[in-house]
Amino acid sequence: MPLSRPSPHRPRRRSVNLGFWAWALLGTAAGFCLAAELPSEIDKALRLHKIEPDDLSLYLREVTEANPRLAVKTEVARTPASTIKLLTTIAALDRLGPDYRWHTRAYLGGPLVDGRLEGDLIIQGGGDPSLRPQDLWRFLWEMRARGLVTVSGDLVIDNSAFEPPETTRDAFDGKALDPYNALPVAFAVNFQATQIEVLPEPSTRSLRAYLVPPLANVTLVNQARLVQAPCRSKHHRLNLAVHQTGPATNLTLTGSFASECGQDSISRLLLDPVSHAGDAVQALWEGLGGTISGGVREGTVPNGATLFHTLDSDELALVVRDINKWSNNLMTRTLFLTLGMERFGRPATLAKGRTAVRDWLTEQGLDFPELVIDNGSGLSRETRISAGSLGRLLGWAYSNPEMSELTASLPIIGVDGTLHGRFKRDALRGQAHLKTGTLRGATGLAGFVDDAAGQRWILVSFINNPGLQGWRGKAVEDAILRWVYAGAPWETKPTQAPR
Repeated sequence: MPLSRPSPHRPRRRSVNLGFWAWALLGTAAGFCLAAELPSEIDKALRLHKIEPDDLSLYLREVTEANPRLAVKTEVARTPASTIKLLTTIAALDRLGPDYRWHTRAYLGGPLVDGRLEGDLIIQGGGDPSLRPQDLWRFLWEMRARGLVTVSGDLVIDNSAFEPPETTRDAFDGKALDPYNALPVAFAVNFQATQIEVLPEPSTRSLRAYLVPPLANVTLVNQARLVQAPCRSKHHRLNLAVHQTGPATNLTLTGSFASECGQDSISRLLLDPVSHAGDAVQALWEGLGGTISGGVREGTVPNGATLFHTLDSDELALVVRDINKWSNNLMTRTLFLTLGMERFGRPATLAKGRTAVRDWLTEQGLDFPELVIDNGSGLSRETRISAGSLGRLLGWAYSNPEMSELTASLPIIGVDGTLHGRFKRDALRGQAHLKTGTLRGATGLAGFVDDAAGQRWILVSFINNPGLQGWRGKAVEDAILRWVYAGAPWETKPTQAPR
């Protein structure tokens, strides 16, 4: 399947002077239906899963056509959940370029003599959203190779590139320990998450557990039991208790681990970002044979400090792939702030990010009056966009030079990312690149679908209702995808009044 196929057509304007029936006939001739109609297959799926037609917005357009074939409530502002990540990533690919990189810098706060730094080591974050433990290890190893062994002062974390977060980790849903609630800072390691990796050792009939990244002031006590059993929840139940005393954190792992489960992992936001990053630096530095005499604190690069080493991030094209494939909220929020920072300077703020995205839309001639963008990730109850606006954005992106990077970043149905489990043994497998979105009361799909004849479609589907059960929304989405894959056969049935 080709990654990009630029459309030779630009959207055409319909005359606003046509009467209703002339407009309807013109729309039918162009192949798109009135918003009051739905294909019978989709109407049937809505009824089967007890979803009101008014809760669905649906936009479908063949990529070479100017107008949508199907436009159902496409101007209604809906909660898009994580499909709004498309706006953030499309704007970033165009504004920053697919080769954009973030930079993490190390500064010396004093002279370096015979391996000893007489002063502080300052690590200045540049907003790298993809900094993993192995990247940090390489960064520190290279500093060690350049002659730095002992730091007589403190380890200083400089997060001044971003304003402090405007909210707290528990503000969205009260789940402050869950990794998806991490808030963006300029220097974060492993998405601020502490992972406890657990794996069985059959030869000794025991369990090995370790931390990723290693953390200097965190102790893990493994009291979990290995049981000879199939990998089922009744046999496989791990629990984590957290006890903090000053800067020290003690983790106790208990419960049972089924022998047939292989390796498992628990991921939590256990420490604040500065402590987490600082403890990771200290543990890895000590593992490389270095020492830090002082403590860990937050600060800024002082005047007179010397730039010692720089770590470049992955290219934006790779970061966008991680964002969209796995719907990473922290990476998206960081990218959103970066858009504002690059346009308006440091420190990055939400207000700058919002203005930067709106300015970019205006420059592209995209008018989305209903748009409420919030933090750019979709982890928000305030974010709103219409299916029509998101469909027009995808149409714009389809003829953009960065189309191949965008398409490659989207989950492939039945293959990878958040769509790896859907249509795995179906003809649809591999035939769609789509961003998913799920929140309480909202599901969404947006992207590109190839039908059985090889025709490519732009699809946006939003289902919103406070009482929506997610599995019902996904079942209707599946019916929509099957209908599009069949070539969007044009038998329609008028939608009914709300039942």
